[in-house]
Amino acid sequence: MHRLVFSLALVAGALVATPATATAATACAPTGGTVTRSFFPASARSYNLRVPAGLTGNAPLLLSLHGLGSAPFFQEQATGWTATADAEKFIVAYPAGDPNWNLAVGSPDVRFLRDVVDRIAAESCVDRSRVYVEGGSLGSWMSQRAACDAAGTFAAAAGFMGGSPNTFGGCRPSRPIAVALFHGESDPLIPVAEGRRTRDEWVARNKCSPVPVTEPVSDGTAQTYRGCAAGVAVSWRSYQGLGHAYPSGPAGADFRERAWRFLSAHRLP
Repeated sequence: MHRLVFSLALVAGALVATPATATAATACAPTGGTVTRSFFPASARSYNLRVPAGLTGNAPLLLSLHGLGSAPFFQEQATGWTATADAEKFIVAYPAGDPNWNLAVGSPDVRFLRDVVDRIAAESCVDRSRVYVEGGSLGSWMSQRAACDAAGTFAAAAGFMGGSPNTFGGCRPSRPIAVALFHGESDPLIPVAEGRRTRDEWVARNKCSPVPVTEPVSDGTAQTYRGCAAGVAVSWRSYQGLGHAYPSGPAGADFRERAWRFLSAHRLP
């Protein structure tokens, strides 16, 4: 009889604290700020991570990629993504190049970005169908390389002040993938004409209607190309008077709102 009571007590205890509940609570724990995570000792590569407070279930994940000669800290400051992630309740990570990005077809940096996604998903509550990548300048090229070569990992991509992935070996994604491109119309390093050419390549690649839906804006152009294969879209936003930099102030808020609205509307098929 005593043995039976003891056995029932053990079963009851197991039902009170299930491993799934404990795991979920741990996985959604906020980082309490932006923290650095390293792959040491396997490699010296790292990324900065922000898991906001208040996540109640699996959340989207955004990787934001820095430009030539920059670093995750500066990418976080330039983009303003951290405050948006806190408000919209998604996880944001800023991976570090080695020290910059390899943009070629078959780039080892694509594998690194996949590893970052896998590591964060293993430790936090990530919705694997809503993983996105965005980057600026060289990071824009890298975000597009990820779209070209890892369309099974990333649901959509965005790039600011970048150029065509065809410059570095072409682009053959495994499926149509949504891409949003942004550019300063006064960019002295990567002319806006290069951004438009890159946009047109994605429109053709995704078999979109060549006639965009144009939204009236006071400081440039805002267009969306629809009718694309598999229901994806291509978005274009140029900013009048902006050079080779992420915008700040109202234009910066416009960029983040447009980019996140576009990215978060897409999921992996």
